[in-house]
Amino acid sequence: MATAVAPSASRDDFHVLIVGAGSASCRPRERATANLNVGVTGLLLAQALQESDISYSIFDSEDPTALNRTREWGMSIHWSRPMLDHLLPPNLLARLSEAQVDPWFDSIKAEEYTVPFYNGKTGEHIVEVPMRNNVRVSRRKMRSLLREGVDIQFGQRLETISHTDGGVAVTFASGRTEKGNLVIGTDGPQSKVRQILLGDKAATQQVGVILYNLNVCYSNAEKALQVRSLHPMNTVALQPDRGLSVWISIQDVPDPDKPETWSFQVMPTWMDDGKEHKGGAEGLAELKEIALSLVDPWKSSLLWIPEGTEVTPNKVAYWVTVPWDNQVGTVTLAGDAAHPLPPHRGQGLNHCIADVTNLRKAILDIKGGGSQSDAISSYDAELVTRGGAEVEMSRKNSLLVHDLEKFMESPVLKMGYVRGKN
Repeated sequence: MATAVAPSASRDDFHVLIVGAGSASCRPRERATANLNVGVTGLLLAQALQESDISYSIFDSEDPTALNRTREWGMSIHWSRPMLDHLLPPNLLARLSEAQVDPWFDSIKAEEYTVPFYNGKTGEHIVEVPMRNNVRVSRRKMRSLLREGVDIQFGQRLETISHTDGGVAVTFASGRTEKGNLVIGTDGPQSKVRQILLGDKAATQQVGVILYNLNVCYSNAEKALQVRSLHPMNTVALQPDRGLSVWISIQDVPDPDKPETWSFQVMPTWMDDGKEHKGGAEGLAELKEIALSLVDPWKSSLLWIPEGTEVTPNKVAYWVTVPWDNQVGTVTLAGDAAHPLPPHRGQGLNHCIADVTNLRKAILDIKGGGSQSDAISSYDAELVTRGGAEVEMSRKNSLLVHDLEKFMESPVLKMGYVRGKN
């Protein structure tokens, strides 16, 4: 990357180049490692900039058909909920319920909302972990909501970042080059922008945890009601003999009076055993064998998975956030590109929302006449501290939730789902 030149301090024509609209998780390389990456940071940033009358372009490496094959899971918004109120335009904020996994469950008012943990071998209740003011959203629905009014430039796979007098340019594999004043990488856990900034230091690491993330519809009212019987939103079972954790949560409720239409997120995870884990029919058979070590409803949630359900094993990955050279404030990162998190502490979307909040403030400071280098460097410094601490905390938590004896020392139990201290 060419040496950057200090950009002008104040410009009405300030233009942001957003690299990544969240479709990258469809690629085989992304599917092999699991972070349950949010995939909404670029879209949320676009909405926030649009709401603040800040010029931007947003690019995605995939073609539009990727939106139809994007994998689905739930995401929790909790401590970042007040920030979201100031990012979205009023018309979208008023429709946030459209993105919820169950629009009929008002978790906003459920201040005593908790995530219950159980012994998956005996059924014994272990603890209720608070998740205050949680809103559980569907990744697919949230992306659909945030896409409204956003012109995504598809099929643009980033190749290089270069600098011009007072600006920065991105060049794509298609040969297209676009110029602006600030490049923001929101291109996921395997970020190309991060790789350009950090080289080999940008590589993700394995946690040592195997994860299956399934979207399951049982097409049977009695089965759906049993799987959802302990909690309207989610439960977690820990099986001590197998070092196994099983998360079950409601994923889609098309009709609250027709349980046969409901879909669930079923996510069994365990410590990497060194074996080869396959998807498809073999993976489903493995999960049904694991089910025999559990009590209900987790046992049945696995045994009842219909044949033909997509089953794909993943290895949980992470990257501990470290400082990068932001090229005089012209290139930075946000979301999973900056802090790809293991999923067991439910923090990913919250930190993405915090990133967008801080980024918009930095850009408004620049447009108001402040130093671009200072504004982006200040944003980076806060993100590196916060993101690095959360990645390490979530990594530790992902290990401890697979050991029932050590679980009592895990961050999710000691701190709950609150924002980490940094």
